[in-house]
Amino acid sequence: MKTIHLKDLITTEHKEVLFKQKGKARMILAYHTYGNGICFGGIRLSSLSTEEKAVKDAFRLSEAMTYKLALIKSPYGGCKAVVFEPTDGKSVEFLHNIGELIEEEHGRFISAIDFGFEPDDAKIIREKTKYIFAIKDSEFGQSGVTTAYGVIEGIKISLNEVYNSSEIKGRSFAIQGLGSVGKIITDELINLGGKVYISDINSKKTKQFEGRATIVDTNKILNIDVDVFVPCGPAYIINQNSIPQLRCKIIAGGANCILEDEIDDDKKLYESGILVAPDYVINAGGVMQGIEELTRGALPMQLQNYL
Repeated sequence: MKTIHLKDLITTEHKEVLFKQKGKARMILAYHTYGNGICFGGIRLSSLSTEEKAVKDAFRLSEAMTYKLALIKSPYGGCKAVVFEPTDGKSVEFLHNIGELIEEEHGRFISAIDFGFEPDDAKIIREKTKYIFAIKDSEFGQSGVTTAYGVIEGIKISLNEVYNSSEIKGRSFAIQGLGSVGKIITDELINLGGKVYISDINSKKTKQFEGRATIVDTNKILNIDVDVFVPCGPAYIINQNSIPQLRCKIIAGGANCILEDEIDDDKKLYESGILVAPDYVINAGGVMQGIEELTRGALPMQLQNYL
């Protein structure tokens, strides 16, 4: 196995990095900033075979959380947790172990599910911790909804910037990933009159849109000639290899850290005439919901006392 050199991945800005384990759950928890002592960040699932990428994810995504929170003038810090999926999958025991690891942070880590987890997983995690928000069937519901509608508004603003009109009807969209965010964006864009192409590694997720959207092979979604490419899957999908494949005018989606190299890739996209909506701006709806849950009392009183 390749040795991971943290000094090559972590920036001097990161305050703390923890490697935690309980039962079947192995977690990397990166605190980029502390803020007022409470930090917001999601929990992302990663394969055991990609340990170096998981560490990179924790660092990059925790930094992006700091940007999101600063953008909305929040006093909270940014963090991120990446958990390795066991070979036998996401069992109840595994999800309970994640909840126990979150609980060990005593309220300084306020979490929500991210890539690789489903809404029902969050409900099971919540059985072992008070510090996870945006639970399905809760007062505010899952954060995929608020994130998705924020992305829709960002798409409209981006369309107006490029085409001088925010009209969705008649525009074309290629959506990569139909998770809790991507499926809502897909449904809304179709309802608003957009021509939509979709892809997901899980064929069950694309099947629900048969007859309403064009299903595309996951390896070809970047090649579709559309107005807007909407990434809603893994990080780093935009890189020096994928940029030449793009046939869109706008990139605006729900995925975090879409640029593998934030400087070189952004420069290349600019030279190619492609507008990019910053991910930490366009997909900040979920963390805004989390803050609402905290400040309005939807999270437990113990957390209010901690604050």
